[in-house]
Amino acid sequence: MKITLATRLTFVRVFLVIPFMYAALSDGKLMAGAALFLFVVASFTDYLDGKMARVMHEVTTMGKFVDQLADKVLIDAALLVFLQHGEIASWFVITIIARDIAVSGLRMIAASNSNVIAASWFAKLKTVSQMVFVVAVLLYHVTPVLGWTLNIVLMWITFAMTILSGFDYFLKNLEVFEE
Repeated sequence: MKITLATRLTFVRVFLVIPFMYAALSDGKLMAGAALFLFVVASFTDYLDGKMARVMHEVTTMGKFVDQLADKVLIDAALLVFLQHGEIASWFVITIIARDIAVSGLRMIAASNSNVIAASWFAKLKTVSQMVFVVAVLLYHVTPVLGWTLNIVLMWITFAMTILSGFDYFLKNLEVFEE
């Protein structure tokens, strides 16, 4: 199996999680700035790998699965760091992780019947909202100029997008359970 350049870029996103977490769990504005930079770079690879796969006509089933996994690892790592710092509530993190597990389960059931469920636009908006939320919290660590209130608003938007995109996946793919 040939691993495309876009998929390799997706793996870069996964590997960036390690230095991101190290920086995010460390003290000081310099490390907070490093965590913010690493997260933004990792998030940008999400855009780049998809664009690259489409432009180079290398959209693959493996790429679709690995891309989703990489997004989940990056976002969940950031949320777990925030949870450890006491900055977000456990119900918020559990909701996001539970939705991810449920949608991954749906995808696995579909894949067992040779069906691939691609990411919907709703799910892409959910991922963007999660990334924007994480960037806002990390930016707050570097400079609290925007205030914590913005983070709370973004958290609720992210929560709503997470729930709605989960329902969207299941409603659009009910036939998976009939096979």
